[in-house]
Amino acid sequence: MFVTGKRSYLGAFAGPDIGVTVRRQMVLRLMAAIAALLLVSPSVASAQAAVKAPLTIHVGALPSEVAGELFYGVDMGFFKKAGLDVDIQYFNNGGAIAAAVASGALDLGLSDLMSVINAHSRGLPFVYAAPGLLTTLKAPTFGILVPPNSTIHDAKDFSGKSMAVSGLKNIAQITASAWIDANGGDSKTVRFIEVPFPSLVPALAQGTIDSSVANEPWMTLATDKGNRLIFMEKGALAPAFLLSGWVTTREWTQKNPDALARFTGAIHEIAVWANKNPQLTAPILAKYTKIDVGVIGRMHRGQFAERFEPGYVQPVIDAAAKYGVIAAGFPASAIIEGSK
Repeated sequence: MFVTGKRSYLGAFAGPDIGVTVRRQMVLRLMAAIAALLLVSPSVASAQAAVKAPLTIHVGALPSEVAGELFYGVDMGFFKKAGLDVDIQYFNNGGAIAAAVASGALDLGLSDLMSVINAHSRGLPFVYAAPGLLTTLKAPTFGILVPPNSTIHDAKDFSGKSMAVSGLKNIAQITASAWIDANGGDSKTVRFIEVPFPSLVPALAQGTIDSSVANEPWMTLATDKGNRLIFMEKGALAPAFLLSGWVTTREWTQKNPDALARFTGAIHEIAVWANKNPQLTAPILAKYTKIDVGVIGRMHRGQFAERFEPGYVQPVIDAAAKYGVIAAGFPASAIIEGSK
């Protein structure tokens, strides 16, 4: 009874005091928890800041190996690792990509070196954010095609002949001119004709052109038809020079330093990986370019520049000035972001 009565007493008279005590303890515990959170919040914020929030960038590309870094970066997760969501938009040529970059429709895009050299000479603020495909003596990415029965065998034989290029005064024409002049021929006597890549093989077969400068997959498709391929192995522009790269505007680089750093870091990793794993890149390249994987397996695959060296660019600028593409040369650092 005492125990029962005591319980009854506590319930009737001591209950309110106990409730206050419990509530006070709960408030104290809540305040302690809030204080603990406030104490650790700087480190939590730091950890969250260390995780890169995803950024979307719009990048222009050509459906060919020169844009391979973009394809490998998406499929192999390099861009995702860098916190980038890359929106690929396709174009027919580097000039169209450069125009889209200039207008702000693209953040970055693949553009050939000669287009950017031309743009810079006209005062347009293009810069290369990252390098792209190289052509080297060990891994040439373009050459000169001649028909099977052609009498052309070396540089001097091109004097007085016609040569097709995909665009007049582009990198193909300048490289061929330099090679011909350095090896006993006279490029001034060569008749350069603009012919789209898909029309090269039929034009060679019909005899409407004597020769053509081509890259892949056109070199492989043409040699499959019996045409001969001549590589410009001596006296061309340089032992290694850049064909293209990832171009943007100075304004974009200044407004988007984080996105720029993420992109250039990813491109470097992709270049290193792609150069070491050509077999793994082949099916990815086939997927994005629609080139038969068997053709890709026979193609002359290029190497991607793993760093941006002025020596990959300056010989092309100098040749552009020599052959009248631009009025005067300029230092390569003028079109390489971060090199000034």
